[in-house]
Amino acid sequence: MRRAALRILYLALLPVLVLFALIVAPAVVVSRIASRGRVWRPETWKKISYGSRYFGSSFRGRLGEVVDVIDVVRDRVILLVLLLAALCLAGGLIVHLLEIGVPSWVSARPDGPFASSIGSDLAWFPAGGRLSFGGGAALVLVGCVALALLALGISLYAWLAFAMGEAIRVILRYGGAATLFPDPGDAIPGGRLVLCQLSDLHLTADGREPYEIEESSAAWPEGVARPDTADLTGRLRRLVAEIAAMRPPLVALTGDMTDLGEEAQWAELEAALAGIPAATQVLMVPGNHDIAINLGTSPDPYLTKRAEREQRFIEVLTRVERGPFQPPLHIPARKRARRRLRAIAGLYPRRLDLEGGIRIFGLNSNRYRSRFVGSNAIGQIGGGQLRRLARALRRGTGPVVVLLHHHVARLAGPISLNDTFMIAMDGPRLLEMLAAYQQKNPRKNSALVLHGHKHLAFFGHYRSKSGGRVSVYAHPSSTLGHETDGHLDGIARFAAIRLTDEGNWRVETHPLRSARVNEGARAPRGARGELGR
Repeated sequence: MRRAALRILYLALLPVLVLFALIVAPAVVVSRIASRGRVWRPETWKKISYGSRYFGSSFRGRLGEVVDVIDVVRDRVILLVLLLAALCLAGGLIVHLLEIGVPSWVSARPDGPFASSIGSDLAWFPAGGRLSFGGGAALVLVGCVALALLALGISLYAWLAFAMGEAIRVILRYGGAATLFPDPGDAIPGGRLVLCQLSDLHLTADGREPYEIEESSAAWPEGVARPDTADLTGRLRRLVAEIAAMRPPLVALTGDMTDLGEEAQWAELEAALAGIPAATQVLMVPGNHDIAINLGTSPDPYLTKRAEREQRFIEVLTRVERGPFQPPLHIPARKRARRRLRAIAGLYPRRLDLEGGIRIFGLNSNRYRSRFVGSNAIGQIGGGQLRRLARALRRGTGPVVVLLHHHVARLAGPISLNDTFMIAMDGPRLLEMLAAYQQKNPRKNSALVLHGHKHLAFFGHYRSKSGGRVSVYAHPSSTLGHETDGHLDGIARFAAIRLTDEGNWRVETHPLRSARVNEGARAPRGARGELGR
């Protein structure tokens, strides 16, 4: 019922927004003239640019669907022509046999020179007479064309209404997102190694560059060769070798292991991870590039391609995951797409107990079903998954680590429209749940959230109104580096997560020296930090 009400609201909202735009546009022009040509602030222009890019890429994807329909029509043009001819023939025979008369308004001829030019066309509709065979066929033909154009118009209108409604809903939710505050300070030596984290590998295949670099949405350092398949997998192999030397109990991959979720890209990942020691357990959670990516050049409005990627991810997970995780893995049968979309939901959260009473939970933050190009990076954990996590937390005590792909909160500071479409919409629920868990026993129940997604290195904490505290670490791309204002630093790195005897979580980032842009390059400030309980 709620979903149907939202759809009706979206359909009714579009005319209101168009009217609003017609009112606001002159006001913007007047204010622009009154400002004597002063340039708008860069942040304002960035928001406008992002919004236009969102709808532009989505609209190109929608037009791509229309082109696909045209291709289908072209491939079956003979069949369609025969069907249309049969309908016209049937229409002509019906009006001839039933002797249907011509309404007076149809045969009314206008005066002037234009009337003479169409006089012959109206011969099929004689005044006061009956429709001829040709007139009936012509009416059927006109009706078919009109219905096709009407269906196209309604389809485009519904797409635009739902796209704008979705964007507004996401932006309103982002306004209530939790806020993270930075945790300054240098790391103090010590602490037990709990796990090593890799994230946002964006592995490609067949020598291709990562999608975001190909599309120039992220700038690669000048003077450095752009990364291709061999470079990305080479960096990952060196990272795995360094991790193997540390012999951590667990290696966690927090999403976007592949660039587009293709089978060849997963094969590259599996080959590179072969260097992880047999005694080390492996956890993997999906990222939006692994299962939810929705490209303007290959739109997926009916989620059929997503279903194939989810099936592929589950198959890879059964081979890569290592350890006594719960619930048990199973590969769903290749049935309808909707069933496969439900199959991956039951596999998360992944649960693992480490020595010392440390509990590990892996979440799938890709429950948001993006049908538009511009919304594929939005995250959602889902109510069912959060309820299962809450039940698991109630069954025990001790330190907890939660791993997922999407950001769960926004950073302190000005709100960025770009961040709106990059965050898990129900991230605040997760943080509140963990804060409540930590507050029950502050000395034992320390909580840490690890994620990737935005290629941003950040240490921070969330504090609930009741005083509960949750530490959060965002890891940059392990192969492409840390991103600042759309510029990647090109430094490969992994993170080592440690737990002190006092129950404090600490994160150490380990840059790969050979992957530095230059010897003077440095990891982002705070590459080592104590995150607190």
